[in-house]
Amino acid sequence: MNTEVLTGGDLLSLFTNGYRNLKQNASIVDALNVFPIPDGDTGKNMTMTWLGGIENADPEEASAEKVAKAFSKGTLLSARGNSGVILSQFVRGLSKGMKGKETVTPPDFILAMESASERAYAAVSVPTEGTMLTVMRECIGNAKEAPDKYADFDSLIDEICTEMKKSLMNTPNLLPCLEEAGVVDSGGAGLLYLFEGMQMALRGEFLEGNEENTETPDEFFTPDSERRNKMKKKHVKYAVVAAASGEGMIEYFKNEGCSAVIDGGQTNNPSAKAFVDAFSTIDADHIVVLPNDGNIILTAKQAAKIYDGTDVRVIETKSMAEGYSAMSMMDFSQPTVEDFIHEMTHYLPNVTTGYITTATRDANINGIDIKEGLYVGLTTDILSCDADITTAALQLFAALPDIDDKQVVTIFYGKGISKDDALALGDALESKYPLMEFGYIDGSMDVYAYMFAIE
Repeated sequence: MNTEVLTGGDLLSLFTNGYRNLKQNASIVDALNVFPIPDGDTGKNMTMTWLGGIENADPEEASAEKVAKAFSKGTLLSARGNSGVILSQFVRGLSKGMKGKETVTPPDFILAMESASERAYAAVSVPTEGTMLTVMRECIGNAKEAPDKYADFDSLIDEICTEMKKSLMNTPNLLPCLEEAGVVDSGGAGLLYLFEGMQMALRGEFLEGNEENTETPDEFFTPDSERRNKMKKKHVKYAVVAAASGEGMIEYFKNEGCSAVIDGGQTNNPSAKAFVDAFSTIDADHIVVLPNDGNIILTAKQAAKIYDGTDVRVIETKSMAEGYSAMSMMDFSQPTVEDFIHEMTHYLPNVTTGYITTATRDANINGIDIKEGLYVGLTTDILSCDADITTAALQLFAALPDIDDKQVVTIFYGKGISKDDALALGDALESKYPLMEFGYIDGSMDVYAYMFAIE
């Protein structure tokens, strides 16, 4: 990337890395949220708003003006909550400032940032200082005084991040509710994470987006903040730790309430240390572990024995489909850990896990002639093989001895499989089994094209 002049593709690359950094730190931003109401969703709202911009922009477009315009439209349509709406208006102003620009220089970007700040202020009927608005305005204070001194975007974004952080640290002095809570402004913190992600991209540090940070930096608290220790590690009665593979599956288990999700599964078994490290981040009376793979159960049990920080129990889920079923029955109101586990495991014996994957070699198993490259349907045994993925799935279901007793099927689709593909497969299955209910989740698994939770 030429950091002296940015094309449309360069801008989108910076914006994407900014999104990934914000996404990794969204829970920290959520935890800081006290203004205008402490609803704990600023990080999520800003993340989803910014993602809308990325998804609407064309990565092949070279024009900075066109990328900025498409990005702005995406954020406007995806804006969520007060912080998301303000952020989308900020982007709208940024886009206006890039009008007519095929490429953008540092002075161009400074002018666009001025436009962005002005647009954000204009969008709020009664602007409040000490919020993200202040951070938006003050971060370019030095830069706009001498815009021509920045030879490249490395120096400019470094300056913006420095001033942004300085402004953010001062927000408790401007807004009494922040001072009372002992925290900096959450929207300003989200903005800082966005620009620090851009700063990383300029340095060649591109994020993948799977990791999640939950440890709030000390500097985001005022020195005498009572909120610090409460936010550092929240005590709960029950916590669940799961192993999962595939971006979509990891995201699912997080969204459903897992306190920690360890990246691991088929062909990528996590270590006992990975589990112990996850346990150590949690303050709970009881930790319940979902290994979600037969090859991980012993490792999880070993980690449970090693860890002496709290009571750790392992539910022997042999697949992510079983883990999915267990999570769907989770009830944090249960009076004892035994009751909590009973609720999660009560229906597990009724769950059949099916998979569709690609054969890696020729073989003959259980009388089924398998050819490399064809689709294979399996549970614990291989039950079907065909060149057509839908046929392989239909044969798999037909081979299940208790298929007529099943009522619900959740279809998890892997990398390379679109939602339309999954829906088409579901339609084919539903035509054969009309009394079953079908649901769909983007699991983004690497090894399996499809995974089925059949209950």
